[in-house]
Amino acid sequence: MMFPTPMPEMPQEIVDAIGADPGAFAEGLSTGMEAFQGAMADSGDMGAAFEAMGDVMGPIMQDMGISPEAFEAAGDAFGAAVGGGMHMAPADAGGPEMGAMIQDACEMMLPEGTDMPGPVMDALGDMGQGFADAGCSCHDMAGEMMPPPGEPGFPMPCDSAGDCVVPPGDPGACPGECCQPPPPDGACADMGGPMMPPPAGYDHPPMDSMDCTMPPPMEPPPGVDMAGPPAGDMGPVSGPPPGEMGDPMAGPGDMAGGALDGALGGDPVPPSEPPPMSQDDAMGQAMDQGMAPPPPGGEQGPPSMDDPGMDPGIADVPPPTDDDDGGMVG
Repeated sequence: MMFPTPMPEMPQEIVDAIGADPGAFAEGLSTGMEAFQGAMADSGDMGAAFEAMGDVMGPIMQDMGISPEAFEAAGDAFGAAVGGGMHMAPADAGGPEMGAMIQDACEMMLPEGTDMPGPVMDALGDMGQGFADAGCSCHDMAGEMMPPPGEPGFPMPCDSAGDCVVPPGDPGACPGECCQPPPPDGACADMGGPMMPPPAGYDHPPMDSMDCTMPPPMEPPPGVDMAGPPAGDMGPVSGPPPGEMGDPMAGPGDMAGGALDGALGGDPVPPSEPPPMSQDDAMGQAMDQGMAPPPPGGEQGPPSMDDPGMDPGIADVPPPTDDDDGGMVG
């Protein structure tokens, strides 16, 4: 399976609430799932069940300092990230598999360097089993969670008729610029098998060989601050030719991603130039350099980048040099 790229960002209010009280946030997720399952038992209507889930969780989240606007933005982002992964997952994925997808997707939405607390990870995994127990299949869940194909925020490319070019359960049909594998140390990797790409990667078609475009990203509501570029915004899975390896991370705040920007008509950053640094990123880097002890020799070395999201299909691309700098809940 694969996840979409770029991953939607998480609202900062959600990130703060998770960090402030992981147990309370996890309890809110569990209460919402009980409402979802109850609504499914009453009507069997998945859309109505998600509405019931939101009606119960909304006030709980407000008590944790999360505005209704941020809660709505988080739901939209969660639906696009998790729904995109479920669309490209095996049709027979059950509760454990759906739970693993939810766990990986949510961690990939968080800012780089932040781990999801254990109680929240457990609640996210339980959600997958809860959806399965309510009679929801993986691909039906995906269709309900994502925006309609072609509309802002839909996480996969669509053709000129507005139809998704990636058939359900066929991650190899997704252009390499628009998808990324689950993290190699995540929940999907622990399950293995079809929950991860094959060792050599999928034979993704290039974007320019298909009559398709990416829908525009979903804009957050006014006044909702997003937490920053997510750790899962890894860009193309195929990578440039050897000798032309640029920064695999999209520039700060760039919801379209490097190669995907080109497909959308933007101006991607040339491989020879570093991505633009926002004021927040510059401040964070300065703080990191000021707080970190100097290495032996007295000079501060360049930061290293541990890249967990690259597709096994680029195993023969030479690793970046020591001069390369890498760039989701905090």
